[in-house]
Amino acid sequence: MNAEKCKQYWRPIVHSYLSGRSSLPLYLGLKKSHFIQLIEFFGLEVSLANLETKQARLRSELMALRTEEYDQLRQLLSQNLDNSHPFAEEMAIVISSGCMGSQHLWHDLGLPERALLTQLFSDYFPNLSAKNVNNMRWKRFLYRQLCENGGDYVCRSPSCETCSSYSECFDTVS
Repeated sequence: MNAEKCKQYWRPIVHSYLSGRSSLPLYLGLKKSHFIQLIEFFGLEVSLANLETKQARLRSELMALRTEEYDQLRQLLSQNLDNSHPFAEEMAIVISSGCMGSQHLWHDLGLPERALLTQLFSDYFPNLSAKNVNNMRWKRFLYRQLCENGGDYVCRSPSCETCSSYSECFDTVS
């Protein structure tokens, strides 16, 4: 994937973060130096002066309380990452950080729609994308993967089709 195609994912994430419309922590969860490299690489115009907002710092502090969960998500994503893309590992970090939010993952990342997140997974995480054959919502799908991989997360239903929360997990419209 070339840099232009990557911009379709990074631009809305960065712009939503800068406008306070995402649930991402300080610098998208990246090291400040990596955040600066990212915005410079993609030619995004960002004033670094006002990035360390109270809201972003608070999200970072809250995320620090869930480090084990974050680390498991990051490991899962990194293991399934197509590293041929610019800033691939950074995307795994940002997605893991977005999972710490309380809404749908596409919303917590600041993407305009779920379909763009599905496309992002197809490009950056093709193995995970291929496993999501029933179009499960991405955050739930990732946690289900952790559960199936022996993580500490409870899988509430042995069979998704019999679960009373089926419509909450799966997007049956797309």
